[in-house]
This record gives sequence, structure tokens and C-alpha cells, in this order.
Amino acid sequence: MFKQLLAIGLWIALCSAEVFAAGGKPNGEYPIEDRFAATVIGTPKFYKAELPDAIPVKEYTLPGLHSVPKLFWYSEDLRFSAALQKGRAPLVFNIAGTGAGYKSMKMLALQKALYKAGFHVINLSSPTYLNFLINASQSNLPGFLPEDAEDIYRVMELAFQKIEADADVSEFHVMGYSLGAAHAAFVAHLDQTRKTFNLQKVYMINPPVNLYTSVDILDQLIDDNVQGGVAGVGVFLDKALNRLAASYGPKDGMRFDGDFLYDAYESWDPSQRGVGPQGRSGAAALIGVSFRFSSANVVFASDLMSHTGYIIPPGTEFGRRERLDYYAKASHVVRFTEYVDHLVIPYLLQKYPGKSREQLLDEASLQHIEDFLAGNKQVRVVTNRDEIILAPGELEYMEGLMGERIKVFPYGGHCGNIDSKESVEDMVAFLKGGQ
Repeated sequence: MFKQLLAIGLWIALCSAEVFAAGGKPNGEYPIEDRFAATVIGTPKFYKAELPDAIPVKEYTLPGLHSVPKLFWYSEDLRFSAALQKGRAPLVFNIAGTGAGYKSMKMLALQKALYKAGFHVINLSSPTYLNFLINASQSNLPGFLPEDAEDIYRVMELAFQKIEADADVSEFHVMGYSLGAAHAAFVAHLDQTRKTFNLQKVYMINPPVNLYTSVDILDQLIDDNVQGGVAGVGVFLDKALNRLAASYGPKDGMRFDGDFLYDAYESWDPSQRGVGPQGRSGAAALIGVSFRFSSANVVFASDLMSHTGYIIPPGTEFGRRERLDYYAKASHVVRFTEYVDHLVIPYLLQKYPGKSREQLLDEASLQHIEDFLAGNKQVRVVTNRDEIILAPGELEYMEGLMGERIKVFPYGGHCGNIDSKESVEDMVAFLKGGQ
């Protein structure tokens, strides 16, 4: 499936219309003006921050909260990584976005940037990442930010205990991107009462305002941009592979990264670019498909671990080599909003009697902790004006809430410019401010 997604990325770069500004941008500004293509392609090499090729990173494990089903034998124990300075330095807890692990590409780039700037860095997976979900989630039903924050905070405590003897820490910060940015805010809010770390700074990259609203936007991308919706994903993938076969030149080498996609787009004959609805179906479709893959993993693993019987009949046990075709298809049909409505909300209503669905959804939004965000000068938000996961009015809400503590770049889509020069400079400047 990974190869198929890479093929889609190339196809998008070749098929998206009006993606790049002619001749690039002045002063090293991010060059991709189409928000969906920016989300997919990321930052071209020329615009990336200069990061070290390698840093001294060590991986660690923590014992899981639950017994791991045989099916997930390969993911026993919770994993995280740490890059530690030799001397005294601040420590940054870095939280991954939806479905991402501690060593995903974005997480590694952020870890390198922070280490280069002189920080200790602990990379943590998202609660929606399989290894975290099955080992560290108390409910095995991630998606409710207050409880996710409890799980993350407990992991932060255990992770620091694991590396404490090797790290001379002056102070603690927390940050994250996408869903991880919202988690960072809720973790910092929790730390005000727990005070294990007395977190000094909170850096939020491309956060959602209302989680339910944002996942609904992402869910809808398949319906709006893949012919036939979920049922048409197979045809979509086949077309991507055919486009790849027709466009790939062996002399170029196997280089399926953002720069390859950028070069491919610029060299492609504009008359050959197939354009979908609103000139965006290729890139938007990929984002929708990729998100559905991530949410399908959450649906299946959560159902299995929490024994809800939503897809998997109660009492079903899977062996290591079990065929999962039926369950995979069933999981991919489920929208993330349906997972929230059919699994998470019923669990929460039972756990918190007297609360309504609307109250619980509000508690999984930044509005629920807006007093903390508005009154804390050590919280900063960075996002893009063409962000794809924000509903109308939500960017303006954040601008009004954060005032001078929000930085809005004109382009970048959703985290497409996360490792650009100007983005990394802003992150480092904020986290080092006042030191």
C-alpha cells in the first residue's frame, strides 16, 4: 500500500492544475499555492531548513497497559525516541499528528531541527497510531482530547523517567503538529494541575479548532474527489499506477520524495494535466484516501481492543496469519465521524452520565480550553491561511483568540511547509525566547 500511495503522489503532482507559482516566490517563501498539492508534496528542497543528516537518536520501549492480541505481536510495548544533548538543555516533548508514529518523516524533521537548536527532544506517537493505541490508551478509543491528554501525559512521565539519568534538563516544553498540536494544548492545560513538568512553552503547528469538524472535512474529501466514493478507491489507485508507469524514467533513479514530485510537475506538459472538479481532485483525493487508511486502522484496532462488536463479532480471536480482507473492507467504509458517533460517544456517555453528545464534542475542541489559550503568553500557534482542515470562521477564531501569538503563513495547506526555513526559524525562535 505504501508504494501505491507514492504512486498517487506522483500522479497528483502531474495532474494538479495551477499548483506552483511561476518562477517561485521571493525571499525564500513557500512556493506551492494550491493547498491540496502543498499538503501532499510538502516542502521542495530549496525551501527546506538546513537540517543535519543524522543526530544521536535512541529508541526506547515502555511496558503496555494491556495484553497485546496475537494479531499485533509485532507491536508489543510502547515505543518512543529521544535525542539528548551532552550538556544541560531544555527538553521538548514532540507529539505526532493523526495516525503518525514517533519516527514518521515529519517527526524526524522536527526532531532534527530541535536537536540542532540545542534541545533535548522526546518524540511521541499519536494516540491514533497503532502502537500507542494498543499499549498506552486506557480506553483503546482515541479521539476524545481530554482522555488522550491523560494518556499522553502518563507516557511523558514514564518516558522522562526512562531517560532522566542521561539528560540534564533545565525546563520542559511541549509541541505537536495537526492533531498532535491540539494534544499539546490539552497536555499543557492538564500540566497546570498535575505540575510534573511545569511546562514552559507550548508550540502548536496547524492545529484543528474542533476535532469533529476537521475529521468531517477530511472524510468528505473521498466523496467529493474520488469517483464512486470509497467504492472507487481501487480504480483511483489503478489510474495512479498507470500514470506512474507512463511517466517514470529509470534514469532518474528511485526517488519518490517531495523534490521528485516538484520536479515532475514543473517538467510536465500543462496540456496533459487531467483536472478534476475545481482543479483539485487528484491531491484532495489522495488526502482523503490517506486519511481513510489511518482512520480504518483506528476503527479496526479500537473495535478489537475494546470489544465493542462494531465490526468484529465479540469473542473473535485472530491468529498471527489471519486473513483480514473482510474486516479491512468494512473498516475502510467507516468514516471517522461515524467511529466517533458509534464507538467513542457511547463509551463517553456511559462513563460521564448526564453529559450530552454536544457537550462531549465541545470538550474535544480548543474552545473548551480557550481561557487557558487566551491567557497564556507562552502558547503559540502557527498555521496557514490556506489550511484545509479548518471550517469557515475557525481561522478567524484562532486569530482573535491568540492575537500576536499566532503566525499565519499564506501558503502550505496542512503541514506542507512544516520543515520550511521560515517555519523552522519561527519554531526555534519561540522555544528559545527568553532563555
